Amino acid sequence: MTFAAKIIPWLWSIPTRVHQGTVGWIASRVGARHGELARRLRWPLDRWAPYHRRKLHLWRAGALGDVLMCTPALRRLKQQNPQCHLTFYTKYPSLLSGLPFIDAVKTMEEVPPGAIQLRYERSIPPSRFLAQIMGDEIGVDVTEIRPSCMRNSAIYAEILGKLQRLPKPWIVLSRRAGPWTPNKQWPLEYWEDFIERLLTWSTVIEIGAEIDPHDRKHESPRYCDLRGTQSLDELVATISAADLHVGPISGPVHIAASFSIPSVVIYGGYEHPGPTLYEGNISHDTPLSCSPCWLRTPCPIDRLCLRQIQSVSVEKSLKDLWLQIGAPN
Repeated sequence: MTFAAKIIPWLWSIPTRVHQGTVGWIASRVGARHGELARRLRWPLDRWAPYHRRKLHLWRAGALGDVLMCTPALRRLKQQNPQCHLTFYTKYPSLLSGLPFIDAVKTMEEVPPGAIQLRYERSIPPSRFLAQIMGDEIGVDVTEIRPSCMRNSAIYAEILGKLQRLPKPWIVLSRRAGPWTPNKQWPLEYWEDFIERLLTWSTVIEIGAEIDPHDRKHESPRYCDLRGTQSLDELVATISAADLHVGPISGPVHIAASFSIPSVVIYGGYEHPGPTLYEGNISHDTPLSCSPCWLRTPCPIDRLCLRQIQSVSVEKSLKDLWLQIGAPN
């Protein structure tokens, strides 16, 4: 191998190694508040930024919401460099396969060496939208934060047909976030009272990975329990067919936002609403001295932030949204 063949790849790797090292960590901390300065710290010369490359391999391991929050950065990248061949790696390829600004979607098992992870974790607690922070990782200034998501048209038509026999509004309800964030969970007794309230004026379509044995059965023709029965494609289709969505800040919020379905989001104090609150959504949070905590271990004050959010106030927010989007008089 010639000297040039050795030195050129090494020189090309300098920006990436700087980005991943101490300078990258400092830039991430700065990026929690200041995107332009963070990008300048990573790449003093803009042409070093990854979005200029002819080929780019990006990945995100995270949950559904984290993957969808990558899409604004990917859209922006393609706008700024249409010639870039973009490959994205994820555990949920069906969410992104077919989006026009991604050339190839592959599984996490196929991530090649040198691929760039889109992340926000080093910027916690953030004051900017998380999609913007992930855009900083490749040097793009994200201006449109709403995510993009693919939907299976045949499954959507089938689910829409089944919902037609149920009275409106159709409210998709997701009461649990992922098991790794227990401090997002509104207390069970609050959910039970809340669902009973909703059933007096709406159809409740409950989604989720599984049914908790402690959950009460709701015997009502207006209640449709789909927990533990749906594929990811069916989940996306169900959320996109709804009139409204309600739940903690989790994947379904971002799926709903992709299809402009308004959400009432129960934040509590785990995180501040600003970095994930889409236009048209209503947030319920409690600004305690310990929030936002981003705490993964058991809350020492038994989720006081969530216990201060009452079901009647969350119900009112849903009614307000229903009136805003054109509920019949």
